[in-house]
Amino acid sequence: MASGDNMEAVAASMTRMEKLLEKIEDNGRTEDVVHKKRTDGHKVYCRMRVNIITIGDIDTIREEFTCELALTVKWKEPALKGMKAEDIDWGEQWDPRIYFFNAVSTDKYEVKKRLGLKSPDDDEDDPVPDAQLSIRMKGVFKSSMKLNEFPFDYQNLTIKIMSDWPRKVTEFCKDMSQKDSVRTDTFTGEQEWELQKHVSAHQVEEEKMTSGAVNAYPLYNVVVNVKRKASYYMWNVALIMFLITPLAFTSYAVSADAPEDRLSVTLTLLLTAVAFKFVVSQSLPNTSYQTLLDYYVLWCMMFLCLVVVQNAVASLFSSDKVWEHFDLPSLCVLGGLTVLVNIIFIIISCYKSRKVGHQMQQATSKYNDLCEEIKSNKGRSRNYKVGPMK
Repeated sequence: MASGDNMEAVAASMTRMEKLLEKIEDNGRTEDVVHKKRTDGHKVYCRMRVNIITIGDIDTIREEFTCELALTVKWKEPALKGMKAEDIDWGEQWDPRIYFFNAVSTDKYEVKKRLGLKSPDDDEDDPVPDAQLSIRMKGVFKSSMKLNEFPFDYQNLTIKIMSDWPRKVTEFCKDMSQKDSVRTDTFTGEQEWELQKHVSAHQVEEEKMTSGAVNAYPLYNVVVNVKRKASYYMWNVALIMFLITPLAFTSYAVSADAPEDRLSVTLTLLLTAVAFKFVVSQSLPNTSYQTLLDYYVLWCMMFLCLVVVQNAVASLFSSDKVWEHFDLPSLCVLGGLTVLVNIIFIIISCYKSRKVGHQMQQATSKYNDLCEEIKSNKGRSRNYKVGPMK
């Protein structure tokens, strides 16, 4: 019984603490971001529609990209029932308090509010009007980029939209009356990237424990995919390393009696490869792990090191037996290893390229199916709902 009483006391203490933290969080907001609270006790479901106008610079090193977008948010507003557009004071109306969570900087931010058009789901006798919030913004966004399969990779350029209202007050959902879209003709990074024609937008369930906040807040992710064009890195990095590596076999043309001449050839090639990697690394993403291209470059440098060791060991053999007993076997082993590694690299590269292409085709097909669903529904959606706050 004592243990049960202790548990109840702890639970009650935690409840009081949570309420206290909620009050502190509410009181800690400055006056310029406080908006009118709802008095009807209903939870608001905001229907989101996004149009990506422009995708600009994509910086994989800083994990940032620029984007201009138009966001349309609609919600049922009983307070506007019977009112005309010219009579509405939007400063006195409820606002979803939307902001862009992962925006690093904002170059343009325009907000407009108006009375929404009649929805197909409205009651003919007593319709609840839509309030519509339109935001057009341009800024720099931070987005985590995975580069394990670089340069045969694709990136999820994510825009995170949040509300200052907790989830018990409002939630985000997709507007099924209009499709999300992205303009590919305004894309400025086409020299390095291929912008895909689909947009993925969905609500994210963020738990209190992961966010660290007292309340859970609605989060809506808009994802645009870009696929890297690998040809630049294959021609300017992989091909150069492929050409430098076999040149180490020219050291076998130098007599084993002159190890210093042999070593001068291979060490020069090794230093060339090191200098080339240093220069190229300035334009490659900095990661704490090795990418596919990194593995290939490291293999080429390791191969040159093996040839250097072979040249040094060859000087220990007598000149009349070195070719038969050491040079020829090592030449066959190193030559076969080089051919094998390059074949494996080509096979993996082709597989990764086809895999990424297939994933993008699946995402585009899923997006097209959703567009057809929206077109067939003609705006009728389960997302038009109103419920009490929980």
